[in-house]
Amino acid sequence: MDKVHVLHVVGKMHRGGIETLLMCIYRRIDRSKIQFDFLVSTKDPGYYDDEIKKLGGQILYAPSRRENPFTYKRKLYELLKTHDEIDAIQIHLSSCSFIEPLMIAKKVGIKYRIAHAHNTECEGKLRKIVHAINRYRLKKCATNYFACSKDAGKWMFNLRHENDFQVVNNGIEVENYIYDLKKRLSMRNKLNIGDAYVIGFVGRFETQKNPMFICETFYELKKELPNVKLLLVGEGSMHEEMEQYLKSKNILDSVIFTGVVTNVEDYLQAMDCFILPSLFEGLGIVAIEAQTSGLPCYLSDAIPQEVKITELVHFFPVENGCKIWKEELISQLKNKFERKNMYDEIVEANYDISHTAHKLEKFYLEMRGNRE
Repeated sequence: MDKVHVLHVVGKMHRGGIETLLMCIYRRIDRSKIQFDFLVSTKDPGYYDDEIKKLGGQILYAPSRRENPFTYKRKLYELLKTHDEIDAIQIHLSSCSFIEPLMIAKKVGIKYRIAHAHNTECEGKLRKIVHAINRYRLKKCATNYFACSKDAGKWMFNLRHENDFQVVNNGIEVENYIYDLKKRLSMRNKLNIGDAYVIGFVGRFETQKNPMFICETFYELKKELPNVKLLLVGEGSMHEEMEQYLKSKNILDSVIFTGVVTNVEDYLQAMDCFILPSLFEGLGIVAIEAQTSGLPCYLSDAIPQEVKITELVHFFPVENGCKIWKEELISQLKNKFERKNMYDEIVEANYDISHTAHKLEKFYLEMRGNRE
């Protein structure tokens, strides 16, 4: 019996959140029945390319739409027409500003065309206009709708009823994130943290994540709690602005920039609190990871409530400034807090990656049944 071939549309298979999620699922699905392939828009090698090929997947290339939209459409049409083994195409959306792959897939006769929402807002006036227009065009070319949260599905697809789309939890490899005292001590020693309190953040240094708010909060916190450090895991276009601000406040030596790392779970062990003041999020999967590590989490109230799996999560607005954040963090850090093993809570909430993989596997196999 032929495999079901699912083509995932991504920019490049690097270590981004969506790409890492796809690889975790890919490793766990029944690959004797389901095959993942990936459509990328750059010939630069991706972090996961070799593993994809070892698992039997293809990496297909169509030139970036930004270079020449007409060439892109023509090349993609030719590519999809040539690869008639593809049963489904699944596009991962941060907005509806880019839905051409689904439109072209419909033209070439791909039966299943899945739109998967991963965000609840987009930036830029032009992108917002295109997004609003394409939400209606999407209904003519998509056959199925997935979302990482209820809020993401409602915003992305302009669908009022949750029954109109499926929420697919962004599962994680739970066992990798469980609190481990030995790992904590090892990481803190490696980072030369000593006995300092550590506020941590993991993510891109971009406007959406509100990194300057983190820096400002840390500055206020440092005034009242000198023995505190800020651990920033990630990279982004706002790095220099952040560094200049921290330097101007004479607190740069209390901040650790790690850059992009492959072992986020180890850095979470070293933290005492986790902060995520995002202006918007599809879900905020890093907050799931932080909870799994047993960390108290201080999140923007713009983040979907579904991320609150445990009592470790606290939501606050960012519009009124960082004062309340500073006060809550000081209270948390000064009180003795014992981190616990959160495995059961995370698994029961169905955020284990095995549950996510099983749910998608069932969906893809039902497609095969309908195909036959």
